[in-house]
Amino acid sequence: MERMISGYCRAQDQARTVLMDNEDGPWTYDCDYPDCAYASGCPIGRQMRQIEEENP
Repeated sequence: MERMISGYCRAQDQARTVLMDNEDGPWTYDCDYPDCAYASGCPIGRQMRQIEEENP
């Protein structure tokens, strides 16, 4: 399953779209989530956590 999440990225200080993918096991991302310094307050990260919870 692939998901595209759009929103504000605080690390890059701009809008961005992040690709989430879990075709071959655990979720992978084309950004630094979950290791990003701003992950806890990231609007994109919040959406990604919700998707992870709904689609383990």
